[in-house]
Amino acid sequence: MARMYTTGFHPDGLQAAPWFEIRGNEVYTTGFHPDGLQAAPWFEIRGNEVHTTGFHPDGLQAAPWFEIRGREVYTTGFHPEGLQAAPWFEIRD
Repeated sequence: MARMYTTGFHPDGLQAAPWFEIRGNEVYTTGFHPDGLQAAPWFEIRGNEVHTTGFHPDGLQAAPWFEIRGREVYTTGFHPEGLQAAPWFEIRD
């Protein structure tokens, strides 16, 4: 199972523990996420795009908020904070 860790470029900075866990094509928060462990997935991975689900606090959005490039996750122009040049998350096994 893969996990997503913040990078130093994330607005909340580099964290030692993973904020998200990837299970298949669904992304769940972990107990280390600021909002805590949630029972339902907040995101769905479709190819290299990461979309919110109806369980996300901001609801289901039509456009992807993140893009996966290799082992790094970047915001898209559709993310509320906009497109960022550096990755916000790193995926680790």
